[in-house]
Amino acid sequence: MKKIGIIGAGAYAIALASLLEEKNIEIWMWTAVESEYKELTTTRKNLQAIDYELSENVKFTMNMQEVIENNEAIILAIPAKFIEKTVTMMKNYITNQPILIATKGIEPNSKSLIHEYLEQVLKTTKIACISGPSFAKEVVIKEPIGLTLASKNSETLNYFIELFKDISYLTLELREDIVGVSLCGILKNIMAIFSGILDGLNITYSTNAKFLIDASYEIRKIIKEFGGDKHTFSSYAGMGDLILTCTSVQSRNYTFGKLIGSGSDFKSYQAKTTIEGLENLNAIYELLKEKKIKSEVIDILYKIIYQNQPKELVFKFLKDKPCRNPF
Repeated sequence: MKKIGIIGAGAYAIALASLLEEKNIEIWMWTAVESEYKELTTTRKNLQAIDYELSENVKFTMNMQEVIENNEAIILAIPAKFIEKTVTMMKNYITNQPILIATKGIEPNSKSLIHEYLEQVLKTTKIACISGPSFAKEVVIKEPIGLTLASKNSETLNYFIELFKDISYLTLELREDIVGVSLCGILKNIMAIFSGILDGLNITYSTNAKFLIDASYEIRKIIKEFGGDKHTFSSYAGMGDLILTCTSVQSRNYTFGKLIGSGSDFKSYQAKTTIEGLENLNAIYELLKEKKIKSEVIDILYKIIYQNQPKELVFKFLKDKPCRNPF
């Protein structure tokens, strides 16, 4: 029986565990939060995150050594802001296990993509990432979904292909471009805030469709500038996730943007909700500035959120484009 460790016990960590439940796999789930651990061990649920009861195949621990040393592969599914602290703990116990990143974001202190940070700190290349249009509460109802799996390391890619294959409702798309897939996961959340602002300002469906296409140009340009493959955007992790997060109030990023656009109380929502796009906006803004890469969407959103410029600035991005040449 395979034994897999999942670092994290939030909604998406539980969703990934639910994917693996129909296979003969023993899953160890780690949390640093004592209240989560107590609830999981007594009810097999984490109701603050998601209403889903995990199977008896899943074990729970607060011991990092136990979750790493007892398992042949590790899935990392925690918010990006906790990456440094968590990886520092992992470093003491990790040996040669393949690692799958399900975290979307940038390590905020080093301003590195998560896989780059793991390579530097853990001294390993056995890293993959998984991403795609998949709200956690929809994954667990086990209807058809598609995810993109990426790794530069063929051995690691093949390991996780085997792990996730033969799940009846999952279509797995394979890529070598871990840079592009990682950036898609970061940028779609930021674009969702922008899209939400537009919705809050009562734009038409036609204008929203224009924004999605214009946003796709921005994402492809940034992927290329980072050394990734711009064609990676044509994937579940790219266009698929952009459509999902930029059009649904189930997206916390989109909802946050919509509150800004409509002039509602977005600060109370921000105080009680993890908004990945907001957490990554400052880091990606600084990183793009260091690399001398221009992104009008990120510049405008940064000005609205951090420099208190008017939300109507979003229309500048939509209007200042008399001609587009995708080639």
